[in-house]
Parts: sequence; structure tokens; C-alpha cells
Amino acid sequence: MAKIFSQTKKIPDLTPSERATMFGLLSLEFLGTRREDFIHDLEEKDAVALLRKECCDGEIVGFSTFMLLDLPIKDRKVKAVFSGDTTVLPDFRTSGGIGVELGRYFMEAVQIFPSHEIYYVLISKGWRTYKVLPFFFKNYAPKHDLQTSNRDKDVMDAFGCVKYPKDYDPDKGLIMFSRETQRLVPGSIDAVPPPEPDPHTAFFLKKNPTYLSGTELVCVGLVQVANFAAPLIRLLKTINL
Repeated sequence: MAKIFSQTKKIPDLTPSERATMFGLLSLEFLGTRREDFIHDLEEKDAVALLRKECCDGEIVGFSTFMLLDLPIKDRKVKAVFSGDTTVLPDFRTSGGIGVELGRYFMEAVQIFPSHEIYYVLISKGWRTYKVLPFFFKNYAPKHDLQTSNRDKDVMDAFGCVKYPKDYDPDKGLIMFSRETQRLVPGSIDAVPPPEPDPHTAFFLKKNPTYLSGTELVCVGLVQVANFAAPLIRLLKTINL
């Protein structure tokens, strides 16, 4: 695998060429990708993590957009780091670059808002994406061997109401879109789970049985060093955080 360079750029700093490449990558992984939806996701976000071959101006092989949201929860001060459009070419998924940039963003949020609870919010329409959570956190929700706490559920519901008020189902914890949306390519390596799925994958398939139609599972993890899983700790050490 080629050497991978990761960087975070503010959305206004993206060039037209970079935007076009990102849309092309997203279209490879998902059906129903519309340029207007891509632009909307991009323009509402604060920044994007980019994966490039070799150097800072190399070919883009993956990206993830993210933003910081205020969540209205009674008697709590909560901000959410929310990942939007995300895709990485299969050959480069083991690089850890997206994790490096997201970890950096986590720590910046904690430092800037010390009086807030900081949560990571991931919406997942694929079992592979869901498995990012145990890479980042010891505890998160929903999780196969842990009952979702009321505090975590409140974060999930507040996020759903703020971002997807018409499509979020709080009883199921799912965003069930009323119109056609992005969905995994049937038969792709991301769409087809292994014949004997591990506990994380099996749990995701149970919680989100209609994932192939683009249904998203709302997931949260508390951004706190004590809750960071070993893989994320290792990534943060590489950037001296």
C-alpha cells in the first residue's frame, strides 16, 4: 500500500477539483448519490478529513466530513461531533488516517469546551461503518453487550430531533428516510456481511435490518480519554496528543 497522508481542511478551503474528486469517491460506494445532497452535506459541515496518496497534494483516496453541534438536553451542556459523508477506497482503509484526523478534532473540542460533555455521533447504514465504534471507544451505544443508558439515549434522541426531525424513529433508534437516499451497492464488500458475523456485525444487522435501503442507525460515544479504546489511543500518540 502506498504511503498515506492525512489532513483536515476547512470546507471553504476545498478546491473545485477536490470537491469533484470527493463526489466521485462517494458515488463509487453508494447508489442514489446526488450532487445536491453532497453539496448540502459539505456546506453545513465545519471541516473534512482527507486521505491522500504520498503527500499533502496527492490523489484523494478517502474523506469524512464533520461538524460540531449543540444538542438541547435539559440540565446538560452537550456538544456532538457529527460525521457526515464518509468513504475510503477499500485498499486504503487500514491506514488509520481518518481516525487520526477525527481524534485530533475530538481533542480540540474537549479543550475548547471544557464545561461541556462532548459526544461523537455516527449514523451508520453499513455494518463496516458501525465497527468504527469499538475502534474508537470502550463504551458506546447501542452496543451488543451493554444496555443503552438514559444519558446516551437522550443524546441520540436530541440529535435525531435536531438533524432529522421528520425521519428519526426514537423507538428504533433509526433514521428511516421518507425519500430515496444513499445506499450501499448491493453485492459490494460493504453490503454483504460475512457468513459467520462477529458480535458487532450481528448486532448491527439486528438493530438495522433495512440497512440496504439506506436506513441509518444512530450511534453515540462519549469523547473522554478514559473512554478511548486502545486503537484510538495509539493513533493519538502518533500525533503527540
